[in-house]
Amino acid sequence: AMRHAADRGFWMPLALEPAQLPQLRYLTALSPGQACIGALLEITAFEPWHEPGIGDLWLPFVGQWLHLPRPLPLGPRARLRRWLPQQPQQWAVVPLLALLAAQRLSDLAPQR
Repeated sequence: AMRHAADRGFWMPLALEPAQLPQLRYLTALSPGQACIGALLEITAFEPWHEPGIGDLWLPFVGQWLHLPRPLPLGPRARLRRWLPQQPQQWAVVPLLALLAAQRLSDLAPQR
């Protein structure tokens, strides 16, 4: 998904609140079977997007790749199961500094 977005120059439309847009600078995607996050894509701009039957969304335009200093392992899948998005239209916001400081993505998942 990330390679296709980088080639096209945009991601898929996301259901975001306008107040969230200034906070979002990078995005990534996880594929089934993926074991770690190795890179992020820079968000350069957002454009409003209307999807009939769904409503108003935001289309992120993407720029450069940001390769992480080290791949970030996902960690135990059980900790991620209810926290990570399960559908392509779903998303989760993770603070960049927390992501860079984590030993595993599962370390950032809320404790249950």
